[in-house]
Amino acid sequence: MTECDAVVVHDGTIHPGGAVDVVLEAARALDSDLVIGVSGMSKSWWVKRAPNDVRVLKFVNKRSTLRDALLARKMLKLDLTEYNLVLTSGPAAKFYQTYDDQTRYHYLHHPPLPSLWFDGRLFSYLVKTVDRIETWAIEGVICNSELTAQRCVTQYGREPDAVVNPPVDVECFRTDRERERGSVVMVGRLEMRKRVELAVDAFDDIGEVNGQIPQLHLLGDGPLRRTIESRAPENVHVHGFVSDDELMRRVETAEAGLFLAKREDFGITPIEYRAAGTTVVGVDEPNTSNQIIDNKTGTLIHPDVSSVKTGIRRALTSDWDRDRIREASTAYGVAAFRTGLVDAVRP
Repeated sequence: MTECDAVVVHDGTIHPGGAVDVVLEAARALDSDLVIGVSGMSKSWWVKRAPNDVRVLKFVNKRSTLRDALLARKMLKLDLTEYNLVLTSGPAAKFYQTYDDQTRYHYLHHPPLPSLWFDGRLFSYLVKTVDRIETWAIEGVICNSELTAQRCVTQYGREPDAVVNPPVDVECFRTDRERERGSVVMVGRLEMRKRVELAVDAFDDIGEVNGQIPQLHLLGDGPLRRTIESRAPENVHVHGFVSDDELMRRVETAEAGLFLAKREDFGITPIEYRAAGTTVVGVDEPNTSNQIIDNKTGTLIHPDVSSVKTGIRRALTSDWDRDRIREASTAYGVAAFRTGLVDAVRP
């Protein structure tokens, strides 16, 4: 029997990412136990980072539709009667069934992709319908951004109980490193939704800025890596997955950070750029447009080659107040997340 009165339940992940940061920080904020559905990391990886007991239901090295269905079944059968407060995260975790004397909240990162980009298939409709039913049954919903809050109304017909932005470790970044002239960094998974190919096309034949050709550094891996490497011009450098220290160094020494993700539900990367005092060239779409003050903390652009080129040139030729850029990131720090989450679930 645990001594905690709260538990955080996350449906799981193969690789660490923003959702993992949320559930770990939520466990710390609530001093709770942690249940992970599926994990590509060992239990010791979680134990080192979680404040109390950790339980992993299944260790896997990849996800699939069948495994997600089996995971939802595990969540249906999950017995957590010893806890008074349950905070769930991830679509499969919605299937957890609350007991009469429990308080239940769900942290909504975004609705399942079949809800956001419905393709007309019967399977997508089934996912969308079942997800709605499970979401309606949850006592409280917390959204990770204003865009997700809007999606909550659109997809589920309910206002969220609170909006609590994910925690970003802004304190680990510094603004006083010497900048590499013409260096632009782009952090993120190499996939279609991140519009990596658009970034590569924009840097092809971009021409000189301040007497030299801008250099794009891609930090991340993903299904498009081989395609990107095969077509990248000399001024585009594909670094793949890098250590935290290397990522921070690249962000802190870059003159600008590029972020083109399509209608990102929150977007931790632009906040990390800002925490390092690095100006952001970001796409003018929610939620990115909610994070950037045009011409003050960054430059908002349209998702086309010409606009990206213009945004990069503006970022590299303007005089930026890097302390001001960093200051704007503090509202997304760990302390703000903890306070917002505790206020939401323990009113």
